[in-house]
Amino acid sequence: MIAGKFGNIGELIFEIDLIAADGERLSIDVLLDTGFTTGWLALDNQDVESLEWSKIESERAMQMARGEEFFDIYEGRVLVDGQEYIIPVLAASGIPESILGLQWLKILPLAVNFTTGVLTLG
Repeated sequence: MIAGKFGNIGELIFEIDLIAADGERLSIDVLLDTGFTTGWLALDNQDVESLEWSKIESERAMQMARGEEFFDIYEGRVLVDGQEYIIPVLAASGIPESILGLQWLKILPLAVNFTTGVLTLG
């Protein structure tokens, strides 16, 4: 189980590790976005390129709140709750913050209690 933290306006933020192609780990904060229903993780292109992950698809069109956008899909390795996962990672230019998608909630339980300050995933 990983403990998260609440952002200034109640955002759900967790720390995960990204595992680069050479095995190096990079810890990052990610925002859990339950509106991101079709994916596991979204990162900026620049971040994905620095990890040297393999691209598995280019320019996939996806419908977003602000219209259709295009993403490259990479095979990413992440460490969440002590478990390594290989997941498809959406990448595009201009993604302002790293985002965890709703797919995680299909395999890991989420506990949120604003009153007591409890936020856990896993």
